[in-house]
This record gives sequence, C-alpha cells and structure tokens, in this order.
Amino acid sequence: MISAFLHSLGRFATFVILKEMHELRSAVQSAKGKNIDAHIRAGVAMLYAHWEDFVKGAANAYVSYLSFRGDRMCDLKPCFVALGMKSIMLSTQTSAQSAIAVATVSYLIDELNRPIKLPAVEAISAQSNLNSDVFTNIVGWIGIVPAKYSTRFTLIDKTLLGTRNGIAHGEYLVIDTPRFDSLVEEVLDLLRWFKTDIENAAVQKSFLRA
Repeated sequence: MISAFLHSLGRFATFVILKEMHELRSAVQSAKGKNIDAHIRAGVAMLYAHWEDFVKGAANAYVSYLSFRGDRMCDLKPCFVALGMKSIMLSTQTSAQSAIAVATVSYLIDELNRPIKLPAVEAISAQSNLNSDVFTNIVGWIGIVPAKYSTRFTLIDKTLLGTRNGIAHGEYLVIDTPRFDSLVEEVLDLLRWFKTDIENAAVQKSFLRA
C-alpha cells in the first residue's frame, strides 16, 4: 500500500508538473513581442493551479492512505483524530445543547480503540485560494511542520497568488521573463518540499503518537 501511495505521489509531481512547467518556460523564452506577456500570464495561472492542485491532492492522498491503514484512533496524532471528528466537532460548536456535547464525547471515548474514520472524499480543501494561511491550516490537519515554508509565504501570497488574482481581474502584468523563470523554480521547490515531507511522514510513520 505504501509503495503504491509513494509511486503515485512521485509520478504526478515528477512527470506531470515538471513536463508542463518545462513547456511553459520554453514557450515564454521563444515568444516575441507582446506574445511574451501572454505566455507569462498563462504560465502564472498554470503555476498557481499546480500549486493548489498538488498540495490539495497530496494531502488528500495522504489522508486516504491513513484511512486504508486503519490504525486505531488512540494510536494516531491528535490532528488526525480531530480531522476524523471534524464534522461532529463543528456541530458541537454551533449548539448549546448539553445532549450534543455529551454525545460527542461519548462517541470519542467509544471510538478510541477502533480504526480511525477519516473523510473519504475531499478531507482537505484549498478553498480555491491557497495562500499562506490556508496552507498552514492544511499542514496542521496532517501533522506537517510549516516552519521552513514560512520563508516563501510572501512569495505565495503576493508574487504567486496576488499576480494570479490580478491577471484574473485584468490588471497589468508586472512579471518579466527572468522573474517568471525564478518563480517557477521557487514554486517547484515548495512542491518538492511538500512531497518529501509527506513521503517522510508516511515512511517514518510520524502520524503515530510518540
């Protein structure tokens, strides 16, 4: 199971994203005149799409992998217990009824020694706006430490997402060819970090309580 999970994760990150980014960079480098801006605009939009899709997809694949493992709730880190109980906890937060709160706690006690029940579909959402706050929230659900990513938060919020949103609203493009090349490398670095963190977490079983 883990080998299949790691293979699918690596294949998507290595072949699909790298191939499309190489093609987009080649198109920008070979473009002339006004076509340069058009290719860069398309490239930024695609780069953001890969950022959002891969983070969301990899996180959900990791959750699905843990669901198939079937570890007991009490053996997993609190973030996964919270993810498994998210819908129940949300209903508790919006209710002042003691019966609902007691039922929630009773459910938790009863389920502690049973296999974890994680959401089957779209456990993790990027909210179509994967800024640094949303990213930090996502890694919080799956137990990944966000510290090293913080050096790229300004890039994520302003250069990548901010430019993508500006393009969507018809604003003037402020990214030239050299900056686009460096942006591609910086975002690919982020995706490699995320891929490696999830792979390490799966292999080292860091989802388990110490």
